[in-house]
Amino acid sequence: MEHWLLQREAIHRLRKMKKISLIIPVYNTREYLEKCLESAVSQDYGNMEIICVDDGSSDGSGQILDRFAKECGNIIAIHQRNGGESNARNRGLAAASGDYIGFMDCDDWIETGMYSELCDALESYDVDMAASGWVKEFPGQSIVVRNQGQVRHGVIEQGELLEYVYHRDKYQGFAYIWNKLYKREALYDKRRDFLKFDENLRLGGDILYLAQILMNVKSAVYMDESFYHYRQRDESGSHSRNVEARLDSLRAYDYVIDLFQEHHIEEEVLKLVKRFQVYHSTNIAEIAFQNRDKKALDACHRYMRRYKEEYIETNQEHAERIARFYHILEYQIEMQKEDLA
Repeated sequence: MEHWLLQREAIHRLRKMKKISLIIPVYNTREYLEKCLESAVSQDYGNMEIICVDDGSSDGSGQILDRFAKECGNIIAIHQRNGGESNARNRGLAAASGDYIGFMDCDDWIETGMYSELCDALESYDVDMAASGWVKEFPGQSIVVRNQGQVRHGVIEQGELLEYVYHRDKYQGFAYIWNKLYKREALYDKRRDFLKFDENLRLGGDILYLAQILMNVKSAVYMDESFYHYRQRDESGSHSRNVEARLDSLRAYDYVIDLFQEHHIEEEVLKLVKRFQVYHSTNIAEIAFQNRDKKALDACHRYMRRYKEEYIETNQEHAERIARFYHILEYQIEMQKEDLA
């Protein structure tokens, strides 16, 4: 009888506890997937569903996922033909029944208390989004990512939040979708359907998606504790040497700028977004030059010239960045000389 009463109380508490849906797109990460899933199912939050979408893996990741789903009652395994990361995330969102939504990459891992802490913060402050610090994991080395600027303790309103997200020199903890927990409604469009990741962007879908969420988030809270471990891999999407795919991330910033202008976001924030687009352009331009890809290099140079003034203005304290910017603009001349030689 006593056991039954304890069980009934536990069920009652669970019913009062908001549900979290954690969405994990999975694609060919057999080497890292077990640690990812183990960290997800080991969360000390009592009411979670873990929605894993296998995006046509060919390395056995799907079988690992099925094994975990069989052993763990809160994992939902979905298998589909390869449609890309954004498509897999959209499939996960369509299956999500939680009050709160989180995202995780399939080669990363999280601390046991991440979602209980973020949920407590979300509810204690009654905000739309809770974010935490994170750790960058290299082979044999872990680096805790620190904010250089002072982040407000307590509720952060939208205008200040946008500066935290896009002022990357001062704030490192805000710019990604995966170190956060969102109220479900923060991910809704005007029809109260989930916002969709842009499936036409091979890279950069998360850049645009976070910007869309931020237009819905009226307030947020930040915890200066590092719960999320991001694995830095040369072959991961954001570090891919596939120039054509990486050019999509520049288009994503175009969409972010259009979105912010539509919502009349202040010019200082727009300058920060344009600066980051140019920064990405310089990185892609270097790869294009190494690959002798003139078409891609021309595209990068167009982005660099479009927001040249904003880039120079927002980097006055970084002479080395400005010097690098002008040096990369000269790559086109160097390639022309090679063609004539």
